Amino acid sequence: MIISNPQSPYLQEMAKWEMRPSEWTLGGLKPGRPDVYQAYPKMLYMARQTPSGKWQTHLEAPTQFGFHDMNEWDRACQAAAKFTESCQRTVQDESEHKRAREEGWRDHPTEAMEFRNALESAVGKAAAERNWQDRRMSEKAKAESTAAEAEHFGHLGEIPAKPVDRMAKARAAKAAKKTAA
Repeated sequence: MIISNPQSPYLQEMAKWEMRPSEWTLGGLKPGRPDVYQAYPKMLYMARQTPSGKWQTHLEAPTQFGFHDMNEWDRACQAAAKFTESCQRTVQDESEHKRAREEGWRDHPTEAMEFRNALESAVGKAAAERNWQDRRMSEKAKAESTAAEAEHFGHLGEIPAKPVDRMAKARAAKAAKKTAA
């Protein structure tokens, strides 16, 4: 038990953070925070891809077994903590919460994994539909499709459009006139 002067700034500050009577409020101080549900601040979660390629919302700290020394194990623990930290976000109010949900953040880790799985499934379906339609393409279009897939890792739902150089014909005509003259 702490016996202190209720007039001390330290004890008054500690009492401000209490919800119920406690050792910090014994000297006649009242708890400073209401004991009611508060929606914010709120933790949100996002599934991210681990270096092994698996989607997760957190990484457990590794056991010490299998590491050459404590420094290697410590780096692995720090990497796991950094990954877990990148999968979590705290929002302070409803508008920030709404923006975060639009960016893909979810209220629960399970919900974040379900969202990621649904997104991956949709991308995979779009890629399968594109592959099915590729069989009707010309050889030049198929070569362009193969080149685009080689540049991209994972599913490719659609081939990115290449910018059309509208001045190419005019430059070719101009160059042809110069060589002819």
